[in-house]
Amino acid sequence: MYTRWRLYILAVFVVLVAALMLGCALWRKRGHSFGAFRELLLILGVVLIVETLIISTLSNFNLGVILPAFFGVQLVFVAFVLPWMGHGFLAFLKWLIVGCYAAAFAIFAVCGFLMVRASGEGAHADADAIIVLGAAVHGDKVTWVLENRLNTAAAYLESHPEAICVVSGGQGAGESVTEGSAMKKYMEEHGIDSSRVYAEEQAKNTKENFVNSKKIIDKALGTNARIAFVTTNFHVYRAGRVAKELGMQVVGIPAEDVWYLRLNNFLRECVGICVYALRGDI
Repeated sequence: MYTRWRLYILAVFVVLVAALMLGCALWRKRGHSFGAFRELLLILGVVLIVETLIISTLSNFNLGVILPAFFGVQLVFVAFVLPWMGHGFLAFLKWLIVGCYAAAFAIFAVCGFLMVRASGEGAHADADAIIVLGAAVHGDKVTWVLENRLNTAAAYLESHPEAICVVSGGQGAGESVTEGSAMKKYMEEHGIDSSRVYAEEQAKNTKENFVNSKKIIDKALGTNARIAFVTTNFHVYRAGRVAKELGMQVVGIPAEDVWYLRLNNFLRECVGICVYALRGDI
């Protein structure tokens, strides 16, 4: 299924870019001036807008889905009006957009560095218990994002036969069961003994994931158990900082992100890191 969707989405973008390049070439042949830089802005902007339209049909609607289109609309606008942005209000608008993009890229670079560094820290984790942070389920079925987290957790449990697992997540909108119960069912169906999997079904956010799961681990193993957590690679940094603020000594084990959501999840996570930092949560 991954391969099929990869080919579909890739085909859409290839056709789109080819059509835009052909359109720009025909525009030039008609004697109109449309330089290479403006063509680049136009193509990139349209691709980002279409990316949002495609992903909005494949994923839950969230800020990460919207952000590519937000940036894309500005690029398309600049591509068409750039020759007139030398004076007055349009000149101010041009430099305002440039400044906003510069600030955004600086934030993305810093947040990206933090995410990459944190996702590499759990490569050799040795824990008595792991917490799998929940994500949305469709009805009672785990999504690809959550499936990757659970597969990562299952592989860890297979290589650490004495470890236990807490799958954590409550019930959100559009979900017919709790995330915790859907995750436990998935783990059992994939060969993990039910006695090693504990379902935490009340958590509504990352903080509650950790607090509620820690209570289960303390009851099962005592308060000195070594704990690791599993989440998608982009989320390891922020989740780890939340746990640290709670006084928990944990290490994050990264699961692969779904390939077509990487841009959207990266952008959303950058915003999340900034919001958490401004609120003092990390």
